[in-house]
Amino acid sequence: MKWHELFPHDKKPTLEDISTYVGTVKGLWLSLISYFETAYKTGPKLAYSGCSGMPGWNIKFQKSGQAFGTWYPHQDALYVMIVVSYRLDSEMKRILPELSDYTADLYREADDYMKMGKWMMLKADNARIFEDYKKIVAVKLPPKYEFLPVKSGETAVK
Repeated sequence: MKWHELFPHDKKPTLEDISTYVGTVKGLWLSLISYFETAYKTGPKLAYSGCSGMPGWNIKFQKSGQAFGTWYPHQDALYVMIVVSYRLDSEMKRILPELSDYTADLYREADDYMKMGKWMMLKADNARIFEDYKKIVAVKLPPKYEFLPVKSGETAVK
């Protein structure tokens, strides 16, 4: 069953519902939430969209007015739409060699978003793509706190 069918507008999912639905990437998803809570002191915000492309409940991370993208749950993956301002293009080009070929190619081929920047839709179905996403977010707004994974389920701030 599709996400928007499981959770229509009047049935807001919990973070546990999302974690269960994304299946094999559940651990990566939970680690990403922990990363944002630690490195940016912000958490996920749920919103409903009737957009025909990816309707249903989605998740946003935001800090200091800076949007870090919109996440869309899928089975065994999440998709994230992220817009990178044109003013950050030189910094993005600098980090392209650090990104997976998939993400670097998406950025190079990204379309214009309302004359504000490039927009990409990343399919986050493995650890490398989640790490690519964090690098792109750091270009948009460097993290204030360092995220140090300690043990499963724990984090440390430096």
